[in-house]
Amino acid sequence: MPKLQSNKAHCNACGGSRNHRILKKVVNSWENELNEHYTIWSEDEYVLLQCCGCDQVRLRQRSMFSEETDDEGRPLVTETYYPPALFRPHPKWFNQLDTEWHITILLKEIYAALQNSAPALTSMGLRAVIEAIMIDKVGDNGSFAGNLNKFKSDGFISDVQHSALSAALELGHASIHRGHIPSEFQLEIALDITENIVHGLYVIGHHAQESVKSLPPRKT
Repeated sequence: MPKLQSNKAHCNACGGSRNHRILKKVVNSWENELNEHYTIWSEDEYVLLQCCGCDQVRLRQRSMFSEETDDEGRPLVTETYYPPALFRPHPKWFNQLDTEWHITILLKEIYAALQNSAPALTSMGLRAVIEAIMIDKVGDNGSFAGNLNKFKSDGFISDVQHSALSAALELGHASIHRGHIPSEFQLEIALDITENIVHGLYVIGHHAQESVKSLPPRKT
């Protein structure tokens, strides 16, 4: 059996660049002679890769087209992976959430949108999650501002968190109503805010209550 070639590629499971075995390679190409002096061509290389660390498999596509070149006339190479690289992994506590819970489902769709380079959809999804959390805790108070103020007055968030949530909500609002495409930095901040709220209210809060139940009662 011939020895499989190795290659460096990002691994979603291991997190970072890892050596990969090349399991299969297929190259598709074509060319078209427009006249005796000029020919255009295209090439697609498909490589099935397997991580040498965790054995996960993914597909890499490299494409070139003769009419897409750099400043020196060399063909540009477009590289695409299936599935795409993770924007960031799920937090470690994520699997503690109820998989059927509507907020868990929304968060899963947000991570999928991030992974597939859909920043505007991500910011809209984060806005929806924040609204769902507020309604879950304080009911519907008629508007985002009303929900947010009630959320704060009932003690679920501090003044600092109130300002942070306002910024995250405004990011989603800008994507929906003003065509704003968020940057990676903006999405990182908004996701940090949202994950911290979910973690604090639904994970840490639950564990804290369970921990208190196991304490011996005070002596009277």
